[in-house]
Amino acid sequence: MPRRKKAANETVLVVDDDPLIRESLSELLDHWGYAVLQAENGRRALDVLKKVPPRTPCIVVLDLAMPVLDGHQFLKYRAEDPILRDIPVVVVSGNPRPIQPLEGIEAYLQKPLEAELLLEIIRRTCDEKLGALKSV
Repeated sequence: MPRRKKAANETVLVVDDDPLIRESLSELLDHWGYAVLQAENGRRALDVLKKVPPRTPCIVVLDLAMPVLDGHQFLKYRAEDPILRDIPVVVVSGNPRPIQPLEGIEAYLQKPLEAELLLEIIRRTCDEKLGALKSV
């Protein structure tokens, strides 16, 4: 895959308790031109989101099964926070899609991930978000 130039406001937050998955996704996204933030659980992800400028990141890549605060709990807290609720989320999980719907996500991808599909979702979501910001 060709490297692309980093663009302003194109930061991705990768939230996964598995350090190998976190690092692999971060390296892939960095290669693809995104700035990357990392968190090992939902609690840490919320802490990171409260410290970054508004509208950052352009998307969160979220695992569901994590200690401390899992992905379901993260989505609940995110939905209740007026500043965080508009940040898009793509869920990546080793489990099949849950029976109960997950509210407010862009996509649900099962591990092992298809990198091209994940990158397409991130690219489309971040480009749409950046386009919306430019028109305001």
